[in-house]
Amino acid sequence: MYIDAHAHLDKYEAELPDVIREIEEHEIFTVSVSMNADAYAKSKAIDEQSDWVISIFGVHPWDAPTFCARLETLQALIDDSPMLGEIGLDYHFVTEPEKYAPQRKVFRYFVEQGVAQNKVLNIHSKGAESDVDRILGELSAERAIIHWYSGPIEQLRSLADKRFYFTVGVEVLFNPQIQEIAEAIPGDLLLTETDNPGGYRWLTGDLGRPSIIRSVVQKLAELRGWSVEKAKEVVQQNFLRMAGDDDWSKRLIR
Repeated sequence: MYIDAHAHLDKYEAELPDVIREIEEHEIFTVSVSMNADAYAKSKAIDEQSDWVISIFGVHPWDAPTFCARLETLQALIDDSPMLGEIGLDYHFVTEPEKYAPQRKVFRYFVEQGVAQNKVLNIHSKGAESDVDRILGELSAERAIIHWYSGPIEQLRSLADKRFYFTVGVEVLFNPQIQEIAEAIPGDLLLTETDNPGGYRWLTGDLGRPSIIRSVVQKLAELRGWSVEKAKEVVQQNFLRMAGDDDWSKRLIR
């Protein structure tokens, strides 16, 4: 199977039925992350339509200030979610420094919950890679996916030393810096994603579709000197290892 470890299926509209058919046709196991409670509700409804989709709850750093003062109201959703994400920090697209402390408070809360419940964290780190690394270390997190990493190689190595996984997505098709990162990620920590539907649209103006994951895998194979089948197999095995014996991992048995 293909692995799309980070997508936002709740953001599709009229094209959603075709998107689900495409996921099933190409056998793309898809982690549908959420940016807030409303997105999680939409994603869970999609999850129920296909065994190839798993929906997870998080509060995106862009939404963190809204929830900072009422984190306890999120507990039932956190307990319900099989992983936690999209969570994290963003000092790049968010340019108002006064929003960084609320981001850190929300992120720390989710990491604490993830550690306590032994759940995988699906993390946004744009421009805040060192703080993400520091907080994960301070809270003794052991299970995390660093989504669409684009920071310094040195920081990547620090995160990799903690045995966190990294997704490579559609930007690898265009950006030499991301291609360098894709080559630097240890092979046993490598995952793939699309960040659909917005990731590809942000880069090209065209709506991201599930099958773009095939191009990502093909590019990874090219960069690392692997066959496409080896690249696909490596990512699948890494994802299975990361899932461990979590209840949701039963969906991966085909």
